[in-house]
Amino acid sequence: MKRLLFLVLGIAGLSGCSSVQKPSEQKQLPQLEPLLLSYASMNATAQYEQIAAELKTIGTALQAYAHKHNGQLPPRLTTLVREAYLPAGALISSADPSGGKEGGVPNSYEQWGQAAETDEPGSSYLYEFSEAPCQWDWKSYVGDHPSLADVDLNRDGVSSWSEVKTWQMHHGDSVQKPTNKPYAANQFPVVRCYWYKYPAAYANISERTVVNLAADLHTVFLSQPQWEKDL
Repeated sequence: MKRLLFLVLGIAGLSGCSSVQKPSEQKQLPQLEPLLLSYASMNATAQYEQIAAELKTIGTALQAYAHKHNGQLPPRLTTLVREAYLPAGALISSADPSGGKEGGVPNSYEQWGQAAETDEPGSSYLYEFSEAPCQWDWKSYVGDHPSLADVDLNRDGVSSWSEVKTWQMHHGDSVQKPTNKPYAANQFPVVRCYWYKYPAAYANISERTVVNLAADLHTVFLSQPQWEKDL
């Protein structure tokens, strides 16, 4: 399947040094356990920064995967864990009290569109470029009203999320004003966290309560659940 080609960013490491005291000079200090704040106890700024950091880690893994697979994104997010681009547990959001059991959209958000076909065990995120068959009405929504033959890049007779979203990114959709224009890579989501602000977010579907990793694989931005309405 043809996919988008992304640049892989280099990562710089930092190192430090420390001095060692002689035994006679060492003071007896109490052993302190690291202080770890739960997500619920963080303030709003810290919560956003936590989710943004987790998404950027996923973005770095996606870049590394694409670099080794001719620019292709993985068919599923869990491929990144299975092939050791991410450690076990890296796809479970700090904001997700279900621990990845409910997938990309909380089960209680029944009016938000569950996209259950994209859910993966052990992942808290909605992956827009999944290989899963696309089960929503994309033909009347995405730009230029394409047919299955238009979007079906691998000619398997099935329109996957990845194929439909690739078309949408390059041809736009009916929400845009003017309609049917390409999206910039830093505005188009690839991985989405609906668990940010859970469960209060459900009370107002027009609030920017979803944190997104963009198609450039390093920009993180807030949006409404239907992100197209922000642009």
